[in-house]
Amino acid sequence: MSSGISLSMIVKNEGKHLYDCLNSVKDVVDEIVIVDTGSTDNTLDIAKSFDANIFHFDWNDDFSAARNFSLSNCTGKWILYLDADERLDKKSAVKIKSLTETNDNVGYYCTIVSYDSEIQRSNSIKYVRFFRNNSEAKFTGKVHEQITPSLERLNYKFINSDLVIHHIGYDISKDGKKQKALRNLKLLEKDFITHPNDYVLFQIGQSNFVLENFSEAENNFLQLVKSDKLNKQFKAESYSYLAQISLNKFKVDEAEKFISSAIKLNHSQPFYHLLLSKIYLRKSKLKEAIDELKKSIESAKNSERSSINNLQQVNVSLQEILFYGLQLSYQINDSILKQKMFEELYKQEESKFVELIKIIESGSVINIYDVRSYIDSISNLNISLITFILSKHNNKSFALDFLKELYQKFSSNSDVLKQYALTLDSLSKTNEAIKLLENHFEVVKSDPSSLLYHAMFYLKSNQNEKALKIFNSIEKDFYHYQEMVFKVRTIKEKLLRSVEV
Repeated sequence: MSSGISLSMIVKNEGKHLYDCLNSVKDVVDEIVIVDTGSTDNTLDIAKSFDANIFHFDWNDDFSAARNFSLSNCTGKWILYLDADERLDKKSAVKIKSLTETNDNVGYYCTIVSYDSEIQRSNSIKYVRFFRNNSEAKFTGKVHEQITPSLERLNYKFINSDLVIHHIGYDISKDGKKQKALRNLKLLEKDFITHPNDYVLFQIGQSNFVLENFSEAENNFLQLVKSDKLNKQFKAESYSYLAQISLNKFKVDEAEKFISSAIKLNHSQPFYHLLLSKIYLRKSKLKEAIDELKKSIESAKNSERSSINNLQQVNVSLQEILFYGLQLSYQINDSILKQKMFEELYKQEESKFVELIKIIESGSVINIYDVRSYIDSISNLNISLITFILSKHNNKSFALDFLKELYQKFSSNSDVLKQYALTLDSLSKTNEAIKLLENHFEVVKSDPSSLLYHAMFYLKSNQNEKALKIFNSIEKDFYHYQEMVFKVRTIKEKLLRSVEV
């Protein structure tokens, strides 16, 4: 066994990612061991260009088996294992060799940061990715494989490190994420039959959540929160998923209960406090909503420090929290909170967006050309705030022109579609509003308020049967949303009475 570091990898058709991965570690590892499971692209050519030791493995739906074959061919005293869609952080590349200056059997926790530009959030999770080589160390699990259980049995010491690995493999479309989740789910369910444990069940729950199999995910996480063996941070995450599922069903009391349980277990997660603030706002508990907003901001500012102790963390950007805080200030008409959010956003270099808000709010704008240069400051993080402010704008013609611009960039956003349709209707363009919502019904059908407006537009244009069909679907699909169901039933009763007359 050599004294250096072996990079251990398994790959298949990773030509798109492999070069950047190997380039990030080429100066710190002494050996590159790549096990290929059947590449047909230029993956192996890239591996050869880095003088990698290449081995072949017949894929058998078992990531651990392939990982263990790769381990068996590593000769270094230390193992770093990566996937092709991962990169070792530049600062970590400088530090990693210093961690080998010990004779102890050690496994180092590394922070893997997964990026998602679609929702402009990242997730961090800690895994042992760097450890002293041992011929008895083996990966377990058909998917989301782990080395930690094996190292625990070998009495390894585990140490938190500040090594960071950037993961870009989930920075893909929603459909791409679902394809990966479906592949993983099939392997996880097989694994759970033969090796039932909380970690695998947690991964099954996450996969079901991504696939929008919310009933199955809910059952998975309800089972997990009852477990005495699950790590408290993963239990907190399970409560967080349950809160999100409940909120999607408009069961706000249940959502509040679940996220409060998550916070009791782990109060340092900014996302938990942000979610609870949104729940309180929906329940018109305004003081509590502001209190949780402040806690979310504070947690986000301290997230780098708190992430050291969090095994898993949703990295909500401070900007996202501040945009929500600004929208909250508008919704509850709190000028002090508004000014505070403006000041914080200036500090985060969001001055262009703040200027846009102030221009729109002033009411002096009469032409879309006056604000067109600011539109690139609008993102998924603040689009809801913009549509809310436009909904209050006195100049409906300007608001309509602005919404047309937003529609070009955010045509699948329910807030944009809803406000665009409402503004068309306010300008006596109800038929255009109907056509817009019909053309995007796949988006509209998941938002009960958009559906309600759609039905009301049908009523205005004397298309009562179509309106009734939507009312019935709201009652059926959103039966937990009692306030909405009551409103729909009241309208239906009036409609039916008018038909009888």
